[in-house]
Amino acid sequence: MDKENNSGKPFINEKIRKKPINTRRLFKRTATTAVMAVFFGVIACLTILLMEPVINKLVNPEKVTRVSFPEEEVPVDQLLTEQSKAQQEKVQQQEALDKAKEEIVREVVEGTIQQQEEEEETRLESYVQVFEEMSAIARSAQPYLVTVVSSTQIESWLRGSYEEEKSFSGIIVADNTQSFLILVDLQGNTDGHYTITFADGKYVQAQIQRMDPETGLAVFAIEKSKLEESTIKEIRVADLGSSADQGIVGRPVIAVGSPQGVAGSVSYGFVTANNSQLLVTDANYGVILTDMSAGAGASGVLLNLSGTVIGMIVDEAQGLSSGGGLVAVGISELKGLITKLSNNEPWGYLGVRGMGVTSQVHEQTGVPFGAFVAEVESESPAMQSGINNGDIITQIGNTSISSFRELRSMLLTTLPGETYTVKVMRQTGDEYQEFEMEVLLSSLTQ
Repeated sequence: MDKENNSGKPFINEKIRKKPINTRRLFKRTATTAVMAVFFGVIACLTILLMEPVINKLVNPEKVTRVSFPEEEVPVDQLLTEQSKAQQEKVQQQEALDKAKEEIVREVVEGTIQQQEEEEETRLESYVQVFEEMSAIARSAQPYLVTVVSSTQIESWLRGSYEEEKSFSGIIVADNTQSFLILVDLQGNTDGHYTITFADGKYVQAQIQRMDPETGLAVFAIEKSKLEESTIKEIRVADLGSSADQGIVGRPVIAVGSPQGVAGSVSYGFVTANNSQLLVTDANYGVILTDMSAGAGASGVLLNLSGTVIGMIVDEAQGLSSGGGLVAVGISELKGLITKLSNNEPWGYLGVRGMGVTSQVHEQTGVPFGAFVAEVESESPAMQSGINNGDIITQIGNTSISSFRELRSMLLTTLPGETYTVKVMRQTGDEYQEFEMEVLLSSLTQ
């Protein structure tokens, strides 16, 4: 290749030409650069002008001269004028008086606190004493409280044959010389074998003497010959008081027996109402509502602070309390029934449910006084004789009836199998007419 070049015959012959200058583009770039330079220059000047005082203070801070006022030692007496001295003495006297007052107030407060503490201690002691006395009343009921255990043989395809036991608390209501009579709510358990345990732990087998299926109340007669002498000495007959007084509302009461569904349980509370009624066939019973809770299967009695029985805890009545409080049937209402049960005497069964006509209802509606029949039991003597719902019974035999309580009392004097003329008032149109019918009473007791 060099030889060829040296011979004057070029291998490649090219000519490099310079790129022409774009004057327009160059001018545009130059102008843009100049404008940006001016803009940033202005920004830099403004920044320097604004920051210069700050930078100057940081570089050359100002010195603050300390100010002082030297004190001169001047005697106090020279500073006080006559007026100021008098003012100072007055202030000192006031301070002394205030201090004396504070001391008096402190002594009074301390004395008051001590008095309050003593009063609180006294109130606490009184509170404890009240419950100790109520506990003593509850313990005083033990000699007439008994436990009745019902044993029933149950046949089950799952468990086979087994014995079921239920217990209830009852009271000794009478001593008829030969036997002790025990009242208890069996709550419908009438097919079992019964064991009665007394306060000393001794027990005997027993059979029901007579029972009222409407209330569930039954009486057992335990012959004294079956009891040990030591047990007889421990036994005391319950004192049956009165529940008819409306003044018992708001008073404290004690529930003994099994008010919580457990034998030996005790509850304290207050009577909240005494104007409700337990409606059963041929009878109405006044009930006592309390603020005490009722355990499942509650039984026993209600005592006042004198230790007398004022109510019988009956399972049939427990649903009458909307709040679930313990309910007892007033003992005054039950005395006629207890008498019949204790003497093993039957009474006539009519077969009606209802209520008495009050003065307010009589005045507002014109309904005659008597025993208003709300329901007639199926196949009862009342139904068979023609007594209807809505009738008002005004007379049985020669006895006038002005309330359902009088109807109950009258029936307790009758015997099954006796026939009585019963007068009723029946509404026909806008008036009441009197009708008579002959009723053959039967028996409902067991």
